[in-house]
Amino acid sequence: MRVYPRPRVAVISTGDELVEGGGALAAGQIRDSNRPMLLAMVTDAGCEAIDLGIARDDESALEEALLDAADKYDAIVTSGGVSVGDYDVVKAVLARIGVLVWSQVAIKPAKPLAFGVIGSTPIFGLPGNPVSSNISFELFARPALRVMAGHTVLERPVVDAVATADFGRRSDGKIHFDRVTVRLGAAGFTAERSGGQGSNVLSAMAHANGLAILPDGDGVEAGGSLRVMLLTDHFSYPEGSEFSGAPRT
Repeated sequence: MRVYPRPRVAVISTGDELVEGGGALAAGQIRDSNRPMLLAMVTDAGCEAIDLGIARDDESALEEALLDAADKYDAIVTSGGVSVGDYDVVKAVLARIGVLVWSQVAIKPAKPLAFGVIGSTPIFGLPGNPVSSNISFELFARPALRVMAGHTVLERPVVDAVATADFGRRSDGKIHFDRVTVRLGAAGFTAERSGGQGSNVLSAMAHANGLAILPDGDGVEAGGSLRVMLLTDHFSYPEGSEFSGAPRT
């Protein structure tokens, strides 16, 4: 029997505008919702999550934090600082102290993304918008971390579901991942949007138990078939279906 140690994964939020905890916000401040979310997602992926707090938008300070994390931990997950703004410094620092492998993907949400290595330590630079950060982790960081943890089931299950309403979209060259509520009935899975689809609307992500995968095009009409990635295993699968008895972790 092979035994794997749980990877130790450092989680860092970036941004001068971020504050922790409750209390009143000053002008220009936002709460750091990404780090608690990502710490929980790292743990759910089977790893040990290490909270390294908030790194400010200063290249020297961020460089020191990333080098220290790369020396101590098995992987690094950051959020924010990977777009094209003046204060988006994660990509610049990573390119200087490590190897930046790629920095954008043709999906919505979560187009800005940075992946690279510092020495032998992988770093996943996720977007700062909460929904984008969540989806980036699900699609890219989670499977990789599960490989490191020795799991053999890496991907979430993907099922066919009937759209209960129109899933309209415009062609933009990207694959869209809509947050949906999935239900399982006698006839199979159905899916409906769980709320607003903006990348800052965390409530729809919180209410979702699946991601509808919409290829580039005009979307899917009500009654049409959707491919949906399930984010939970809290379903009773019909006996004999392709998912009955399948591993869930």
